Amino acid sequence: MPDDYALFQRILESNQIQHSGRAIIFDSAQQRVLVEKNLDAREGYVSFQGGSIKHGETSEECVIRELNEEIAVQVTNLKFRFVVENFIPFKGEYIHGIEMYYELTLLDEYVESQSEGFAYPWIDRRNLAAVDLRPTVVRDSILDGSFREVHHFVTKGE
Repeated sequence: MPDDYALFQRILESNQIQHSGRAIIFDSAQQRVLVEKNLDAREGYVSFQGGSIKHGETSEECVIRELNEEIAVQVTNLKFRFVVENFIPFKGEYIHGIEMYYELTLLDEYVESQSEGFAYPWIDRRNLAAVDLRPTVVRDSILDGSFREVHHFVTKGE
């Protein structure tokens, strides 16, 4: 899997808005959040699982497919929560992405990476403020409880 620099370069060269489906995954006790860590990334941040929406695929179908590919899990209780429109600075320009976020639970909380170069740790909700979980606007909405309200977040500079 490419590091974040190579991925951002490819997105920038495509000159297109990137559409993706993302998952906010809690354990059954709602005490931990599952995150994705790109072990090849140059920066130490973590993010929410998901990926690019393929042509002819809904954002919900994308989330289910990506989770099956990344951690081979079955999804339940999938609920649309909000949209994040990201403008990520890269090489003096912005990469523009639109992410559809879903809250969900897993039938089995044991997860194992299906892709080399990625880890999927559970983070205790009480520790989220200290974690570089991007986009931070989503992390912060989990911390303050507003993630279950419909929002259109716009971020520039993360």
